[in-house]
Amino acid sequence: MNEGKNTLLGILAIILGLIVIIFPLVSVLTFSVLMGLGIIFLGIWFFAQSFHVWEKNLAAGIADLLLGIIAVLFGIVFLGDVRVFEFLTFLALYIVGLFLIIAGFMALFSGKDLKSKGIGILGIIFGILYFIVGIYVANPLFLAIILGAFLILAGIMEIFVIPSEKPEKSKKTS
Repeated sequence: MNEGKNTLLGILAIILGLIVIIFPLVSVLTFSVLMGLGIIFLGIWFFAQSFHVWEKNLAAGIADLLLGIIAVLFGIVFLGDVRVFEFLTFLALYIVGLFLIIAGFMALFSGKDLKSKGIGILGIIFGILYFIVGIYVANPLFLAIILGAFLILAGIMEIFVIPSEKPEKSKKTS
């Protein structure tokens, strides 16, 4: 009944996406903390995705796991030391956009069904959009909306889109 759907991963992505979108409304002064939290949430999604993909494609699972570790470490750095964040502010935009693009390419090329490829295309599009908006818009709210929208759409796809490939049923021999 729920074959091929990953409801838990989808719900996690939607919750993380909503959190990323809602937090910037609190204060622009906490941009460092919010960027760190956003990157950590993206890292958590990479972790969850790595365990989901691990059985299907070991290389993609390991890559997602490594991206998750790197994202969480970057997030902790941004949370812990505002001076480091001030130095890396211009890089933060590219780091998040790069994470989205890499995740998109990994899902696109490692995915074997329409859902995985769709999430991959979303990641690439939202990563490029993140770069463009990050360069031209000074308001971090727009960046949070882009990151949150990606997580929400990926979560919706995880919950509602059924993979196009069906597992082969074992044939009975007479």
